[in-house]
Formats: sequence, structure tokens, C-alpha cells
Amino acid sequence: MTKISKDIIANSGITINQDKSLYSFNLDTILLYDFAKPSKKGTVVDLCSGNGAIGLSLAAKTSARIFLVEIQQKLADLAQTSIVENNLSEQVTEINDDLKNIQKYIDHDTVDTIVCNPPYFLKEQATKIKDNEVLAIARHEIMTNLDTILKVSKILLKENSHLFMVYRPERLTELLSKMNENMIQPKRIRFVRSRSDTNSNLILIDAIKTVKTASVQILPDLVMYSGDELTNEARKIING
Repeated sequence: MTKISKDIIANSGITINQDKSLYSFNLDTILLYDFAKPSKKGTVVDLCSGNGAIGLSLAAKTSARIFLVEIQQKLADLAQTSIVENNLSEQVTEINDDLKNIQKYIDHDTVDTIVCNPPYFLKEQATKIKDNEVLAIARHEIMTNLDTILKVSKILLKENSHLFMVYRPERLTELLSKMNENMIQPKRIRFVRSRSDTNSNLILIDAIKTVKTASVQILPDLVMYSGDELTNEARKIING
């Protein structure tokens, strides 16, 4: 059954249409929105954009042209509705297609910022949520994978332009290796953990496309909870 809701990330003021019976944004999305520093002008691209939550919300941070790229039509349609309802049609464009076809819409070496909340899990793990195909595709490497995302990022980004990603720490070695293969170098890495005494469950990465070696900064961990309460920093991020 369709469960449409209208939600806002932090204090962006941008209303996101979501069908919660299919897929809806979560903490990963909010953290990436807060972490990303999009260029103030030029072109911003949200890869694996889902219902457009991150890309649309970035319209509150930048006047750049924004492209949302999503392969699933049901999610792309929700994003298009949000574009119209927020009066963002002149700034934001929805692309409902496979990432592999991206150069039909955007030229190589023209993008100033990419944001991406990609599928984290391997294809074979999707059986756990097989009854929700939309969610399975959003979370698992069924329709795209890390290789494709980084190759597309290399193609689209200008030299020294930024890719912002949220990912899983258990795949960090693979992520850094594949970034290096595609001339993408991490600049800032931040680990996210639920509590100070628990293992990290997310990573935020700010990387640049460059042929040079880039120095990397490991930021202080973001700890979400102290006891049963959100930490002050987590509360500020979630509330904007």
C-alpha cells in the first residue's frame, strides 16, 4: 500500500515526497547532506539519487544546476513531483536512466560536485529484502555497483572537483582501492559510530579527482548518542 509522506532534511526547507512502503531517506542521507559542500555555481550531480532527497535539499546550499540520476522509475517519479512542488524546475533536472548512459545527458569533465549515497551491499545479500524490489535495488548492487559509480564520477568530474560519499567501513579498503584506480583521492574521512564505545557503522568521504597524490585528513569521529540521548553535534546535524 502506498504511504506518501512529505519530509524535510534538517532546515533545508525543501519538501521531499516519499513512499515509505518502497523506500525513504534515513540517517545516511541526513549525514551526507550535512557533510557535503557543493560548489556554489556550476553543476552538481546526485548519483543513485533515489527520491531525490540529497540532491533536492542541496538546492538550499547552492545555486548550481543540479542533476538527479536514478534508475528506478518509481523513485524518479517521486523526485520529479518534489521538483515541481518546490518550484525548482529551472535548477533541478531528473534523469531516469542507468548510470552507464550518463554521457547522453551530461558531458565529461563538466561537473563541479558529485554526491552519492550508493548501494552498500553485495547483490547476493538482497535475498533478505526480496519482497521489496525497490528497496533491494536501492541498498544492494543489483543495478549498479561501486566500480560503475567511481568510473562515472571520474568521467563527469572536472580536475580537482569533489565527490562526497557515505559508505560502509567494512568496504573501506575496496572503496579506497577503486578510488585510486579512477584517479579519485580521498581528502577528508570521517567515521560515524552510534556510541563512543561501539564500532563505526558509516563513513563520510570527501574526495577529489586528481592525477596527483592528495593528502588525507582523518576527522574526529561523529558519535551519535551519549546514553539514550543524541549528542549535541548529532542533534545539530539532524535539526539543521
